[in-house]
Amino acid sequence: MNKQIIVGVDGSAIGSAATDWAAERAHDLGLQLQLVHVVPEPWAFPEEGRHENAMAQAKDLLKGEAARVAARIPSLDVVTTLNSGEPAETMRKLSAGAEMVVVGTDRRPDNHGEGFGSVSFQIAVISHCAVAVVPAPSPHESSGVVVGVDGSDDSDLAVERAASEAQRMGQELVILHAGEPEGRVLLSAAVQRLAEQHPGLLVHEMLDLERAPAEALLEAGTRARLLVMGCKGRGGARVLVGSVAQHVLLNIQCPTLITRPA
Repeated sequence: MNKQIIVGVDGSAIGSAATDWAAERAHDLGLQLQLVHVVPEPWAFPEEGRHENAMAQAKDLLKGEAARVAARIPSLDVVTTLNSGEPAETMRKLSAGAEMVVVGTDRRPDNHGEGFGSVSFQIAVISHCAVAVVPAPSPHESSGVVVGVDGSDDSDLAVERAASEAQRMGQELVILHAGEPEGRVLLSAAVQRLAEQHPGLLVHEMLDLERAPAEALLEAGTRARLLVMGCKGRGGARVLVGSVAQHVLLNIQCPTLITRPA
């Protein structure tokens, strides 16, 4: 069986946007799309029969979303999974065999989301594979794929993934370094590698000496079709997600892909 792209389905408009984003990517790469919904365990429902009702509603939700996706992309292989439990932990387990997990951001429109209690944030932190967090579609024109580089192995992986995504999407790639003048060397090295590995890809360098890395990435993300970054950067082996990735995840501006080593 082909590897899957897993997407969380919750019935919201942002959840549907994340499903559409995941479906297009799965179609482009010839992967199966797995729609997942998680209902809380029975103890979370104080009234008898409420859990059964919730499970029945969830089945209808998944059936309807699968039909909607099939109508948009008839050739896409779509399967559904309904679980009872805790959403982030369920997605973590499923992610072990996946190519990517995709979730809609659960931040509110006023940009004051649930912080470290955010389900999308938790999924991005603990999943075994790459995770894409997708916000509501922007009303503004967007273009290009942006990736951060800091000289770490994580950022090298992110640059390679971003280049592949840019080619798939037919977009230009922007490689960004923030905070240090020495970043010019990192940028030049990255561009040289990409010229060899991805001939024909249009790549731009961006050196931001005014902003901290997270703020520079968020600013670039306001105009981008996709933002890509490594999960740790220079954070080291003891952290699941580095401080820069944490800040970006809590202030999502555009579809954001957090890469992980295989």
